[in-house]
Amino acid sequence: MIYEERFSHIERQFLWHRQTLCTSTGLSIRSNSTSWSGFHEAFKGEDGTELVIGEHSDVEITFAQEVESLRLEYYVVSDQHFDVIHMLLDTTPDDCCLTYPAAHNFYWLTLSGSGFIECLPGPVATQPCQQTLEGPFRRLTISTSKVGTVHIRKLEWTRTCRH
Repeated sequence: MIYEERFSHIERQFLWHRQTLCTSTGLSIRSNSTSWSGFHEAFKGEDGTELVIGEHSDVEITFAQEVESLRLEYYVVSDQHFDVIHMLLDTTPDDCCLTYPAAHNFYWLTLSGSGFIECLPGPVATQPCQQTLEGPFRRLTISTSKVGTVHIRKLEWTRTCRH
């Protein structure tokens, strides 16, 4: 069975330091930083609400049950002008989904649970794109630097099935 969270039913709001928001799909979303994060109007693509993780932020998403696979629909917005980002944006059509490895100081994903922790660099996509994260894990933490914001539009996941 595939579970989905689109955030459309969540009231637009900031997540304050150590504030936890629980969703009807069993997610617990907690801000562990003093910088801003929250649920805001979509910036690109479809109308609606999305989870926005601001600069210098750390947001933890805990799942009710262990996750086998997670598909994350996201994009990144940055006011910074890294040479690579600037060059690629100048040569790429606006409607193109641009994905390339993130600079080491942009943002990263931490998967944890079942006795392990795995840290991954967050890929940069200037238009809404999808990334699949393989489990098993119970918690996803998205940590950003001062370079930009990560916008999460949708999460789709399957739970681990053990016999």
